[in-house]
Amino acid sequence: MRRMSAILLSAVLPVLGACQSNDLGSGANTVEREFAMSADDAWKASVKAAESMDLRISRNAHDKFGGDFVACRANGDEVRVQVSSLDERHSRVSARVEPGDRTLATMLQERIAEKLGLAEAKAALLGGNTVEATYTTDLGVAMLSARRAFRTLQVTLTDEETHAEWARIDGRLKDSTPVRIRIDQVEQCRMRVTFISGNARSDDNREFARRLKDEFEAASSPKTSTY
Repeated sequence: MRRMSAILLSAVLPVLGACQSNDLGSGANTVEREFAMSADDAWKASVKAAESMDLRISRNAHDKFGGDFVACRANGDEVRVQVSSLDERHSRVSARVEPGDRTLATMLQERIAEKLGLAEAKAALLGGNTVEATYTTDLGVAMLSARRAFRTLQVTLTDEETHAEWARIDGRLKDSTPVRIRIDQVEQCRMRVTFISGNARSDDNREFARRLKDEFEAASSPKTSTY
């Protein structure tokens, strides 16, 4: 009897492990985003994003309320995407790359946002709302203030880039609206900072660009701005 129990247990354990690996979960390596788009639109964008990254979709199931699919990388790693409807105009997308590649999962989410028309934040001439100010500070301190502003406003950091005379930091709001803070050195210890929200003009984007500026200034010490 003991031998039979051991045999049954050894047979069940791999199945349990397989079930756990199939669970997208909400761990540190699962990247989740919300979009101000229907689940159907988010689903279509997710499939297009996966295909554009040369991921082969092996199985999927979906309806107008969302769904999930599994795709494979060239090395055999599985990519799992789940789309859920929050309401008629909002959805949530979760992505996980086994065995836990958060970087690639984030790249996939950025590609999904791009397919939904929510690429990186654009300056006013190109679409989004922009606020500018000039500060007496250096590039390093300005970038530190930008990161603090993002944290305070709960902006998810997606990318940043720093050079000798300019830097930028990109992020997304909870609904995946793209935002950016761009810092340019105009002369020694004087920086022009551009706060950008969205890639289309709107009252909400204008308000958030102002909030970015306010939080940036609150995080800067000492601070002096000119308009």
